[in-house]
Amino acid sequence: MAQEAARLREQGEYSLAIERCAQAIPLLMEKGNVEQAAACSQLMQDMDIIMQMHPHTLEEATALIRKTYPQATRDNIALWISSDFVNRWFYNGETHYDADVAANLSYRYLDLMLNDDAKRVAYNHLVLDVLAIAQAQPQEAFRQYSKPALYRGTHTLRVSREKLPQQGTLKIWLPIPINTGPQTGVTIESISPEQWLMLPPSIDQEIGLAYFEVPLEELTDDLSIRLAFTFTHYEQHFNVDPDLIGEYDEASALYQKYTQASGNTQITDEIRQKAREIAGEETNAYLVARKLYDNIVENVTYILMPHAAFYPRTDMVESDYVHRLQQGDCGAQSMYFTAMCRALGIPARTTGGWQMFSGEFGGHFWAEFHLPNYGWVPVDTSFGQTAFFSRDVTPQEGKAFVDFCFAHQDSMRCVVQEDTDVSLIPPAQGTVLLPMAIQMPAAEYSVPSCEILTNVIPENWTLSCEKLEGN
Repeated sequence: MAQEAARLREQGEYSLAIERCAQAIPLLMEKGNVEQAAACSQLMQDMDIIMQMHPHTLEEATALIRKTYPQATRDNIALWISSDFVNRWFYNGETHYDADVAANLSYRYLDLMLNDDAKRVAYNHLVLDVLAIAQAQPQEAFRQYSKPALYRGTHTLRVSREKLPQQGTLKIWLPIPINTGPQTGVTIESISPEQWLMLPPSIDQEIGLAYFEVPLEELTDDLSIRLAFTFTHYEQHFNVDPDLIGEYDEASALYQKYTQASGNTQITDEIRQKAREIAGEETNAYLVARKLYDNIVENVTYILMPHAAFYPRTDMVESDYVHRLQQGDCGAQSMYFTAMCRALGIPARTTGGWQMFSGEFGGHFWAEFHLPNYGWVPVDTSFGQTAFFSRDVTPQEGKAFVDFCFAHQDSMRCVVQEDTDVSLIPPAQGTVLLPMAIQMPAAEYSVPSCEILTNVIPENWTLSCEKLEGN
């Protein structure tokens, strides 16, 4: 049955393959073949996740677009949905469209966005708020970090006992802030219950995680975990003099690590060629990075991404996707920027975790490139594109906003990881829901299950935000 399930997956018959996996797992466990049962369970979870990322048939996608944009004509909808830019996946005998098929149209066809009064007002307020930060920035070139803000975050996880397996160990990784550059003073205020915490929270490593192991045989009541943390995040203002940039130490560990391909940040020949084309004859790392930034802001369309369908779940990688289709969200654009920087010998990484623009934690990633004598300089291409989403933003305001999002950053951020595709601490045995970016709890079970358990933990988790100090 396991072999049949694998064959069905190759044929795109996902639902049948999931049924075969569910039938095979208990038989494999009875024979003591735990490794193959685990592989079967992983295959099952992977197919279900891809289906979740692409849930809509053509008929359903068309109906959703019509409901979202009632002013659209049939010809408009037919043209939009047939575009190569729409994310789709073929399974169960027909093409399915991604969950954000309707929402993404407003980014590609900006008239749909600009005619939405609520979005127009919200984006205009955000642009003006950030421009106020830009106007009040310190003038001293040496003050890269200023105006700290203190935040508290509280994870709350409550899962009914009946939703969890009866046996084995439930492993949970909760994302937490790390001490890095503009972010300091990370403190774990409280953890309940403490007996399930297996390692000290990794607040001083490349990724911030609190790792729990829950012995399910001993769990008689509902699962309940609560963790509160605080951290301070500074505004960043890098007033770089291109003539004062030092030379890279190409033998250093930093340079070697952040100029090579990794995970979803792959450097294809096409990406390398594009980076060289954009850079032209410019060789100054700061000025080259600005050219790469401008190219992405001006030419790459923002869209919401089905990240869980990418590497390592499939062979698709984010940097190549953005290069080929010239579209992507915050993380995808940042990985593309990072890949082009690395292709030109400029150390770069895709950093992030959450933003707090609305006062609550929301997933967000941006990029950083390293300059000798200056350090890690922030770059946020997708945030810079916010200037395009409101008719109320004047051309002068839009330019100032785009300028601010290169080498400057607000304090409404929380860094959980210094780069994408960082290994969990400790490493997971299989593939968690979104290994590229841990912005919600990651979880896995020690005993292979024939049930789909992917969403149980994220759907029963909340993360609250409280600003304690700062403007």
